[in-house]
Amino acid sequence: MRTLFEISKSGLHSAERSLSVTANNVINANTPGYSRQRVDKEPVGQPLRGFHAGLGVNITSITRLRNELIDLQLGQKRQEMGYMQEKIKLFEQLETAVASDSGGDLDVHIGRLFDTFSELSNDPQDFSVRNNLVGEATQLAEKMGDMQRSLDLVSDVTRDSVINTTDKINEILADLASLNKSITVSDAMSRPDHASLDIQVRKLEELANLVDIETMTAKNGGLEVRIGGVQVLHQDTYRKIIPHNDDVAKTFDLRLENDTPVSPEGGKLAAAIDVYEQEIPVMKQRLNLIAETLVSEFNALHRSGFGLNDGESRDFFDPGYTMAHNMRVNPDILDNHGHIAASSAAGEAGNGDIAAAIANLRNESILNGRKPVDYAVDLISSPGASLSQLRVASEARESEIRMLEVQQEREAGVNVDEELSLLIQYQNAYQGAARVMASAQQMYDTLISLVR
Repeated sequence: MRTLFEISKSGLHSAERSLSVTANNVINANTPGYSRQRVDKEPVGQPLRGFHAGLGVNITSITRLRNELIDLQLGQKRQEMGYMQEKIKLFEQLETAVASDSGGDLDVHIGRLFDTFSELSNDPQDFSVRNNLVGEATQLAEKMGDMQRSLDLVSDVTRDSVINTTDKINEILADLASLNKSITVSDAMSRPDHASLDIQVRKLEELANLVDIETMTAKNGGLEVRIGGVQVLHQDTYRKIIPHNDDVAKTFDLRLENDTPVSPEGGKLAAAIDVYEQEIPVMKQRLNLIAETLVSEFNALHRSGFGLNDGESRDFFDPGYTMAHNMRVNPDILDNHGHIAASSAAGEAGNGDIAAAIANLRNESILNGRKPVDYAVDLISSPGASLSQLRVASEARESEIRMLEVQQEREAGVNVDEELSLLIQYQNAYQGAARVMASAQQMYDTLISLVR
């Protein structure tokens, strides 16, 4: 008689626990990061004289269904995706900084200045051409300054992005440390904290998007995280990453609280640092090279020529300002456009040889073996070319991530129809166990009445 009560009791407990877990699956079907769970059971029995008797069912564990290998693959892909997405965002800003839709790009301004010098060579005494020439030169200088300021602005935005991303990484590491404490305590009690494990997965997804990480799970369930090979999380202890910025040299030095250097190689953080330290400085260097070369080459020819009013040689651009942000026309030229040297000989007002020589610089490979207009075109188109490659790579990586997510969803995702059918199955099991209990009770009552 006691055996019947034990069997029915274990059946009621098993069915109740299975109903509870399945109901939790249904309720969390649309919860991001939730992994469905299953109740693992095994039969219970004992050997008796001449045979083996069953004593019902035992719940061995509640299993969280998730493929950890797919999570590792997804983490790697998300690191690459975060890197590319951040670079796409920053290169779009760089493209806006150096190119426009209005047709007034740097190459156009340089071309117009050469065109106006060519016009001046045909009619050196035409003051309307001289006025236009000064106007074009001034606009070119202003364009160079605008581009420099725009690049500086993108640089500042990128610097702030590095700092904000580092703060977010530290915040996630703090959350993971707290989750580690809950997970390890539950593991020590042989009661896995599946809810915390699911939250841990979501936090790791966020972290992988921000920076390249390596993870390892200890025997007690605690998670260890490394960034650039440096341990930043162990059990419930994490170390903050502190970004040290040199805004003059345009560099970042990331270090832990114990002064250990950290060198991220993936994710949003590495992309922002790369753009801040490499891409933007190179573009500024190329822009300054254009300014310095134009000032030097124009002045060298202009000093060898003569204006309309006297025999004095002058620079066309102010030689004391050769950078993109401060390039300007010589004040003497601004004050008197007759000082523009078009002639190769003093007193020959109709001589346009110098103006022609300056205009011919258009065809000279004076910028790292390239012509000025071609070099400018290459500069302003370089962000767009990089964007094109990044977008293609990003689409491929996004497709891979979707494929892996589908595979993980098949294993960890909740199929509501399947869970509802299981609810009916466990409900019937519960009712069956209750009937066994009722039958045993009836038999027990009958036996008691006979004894009386």
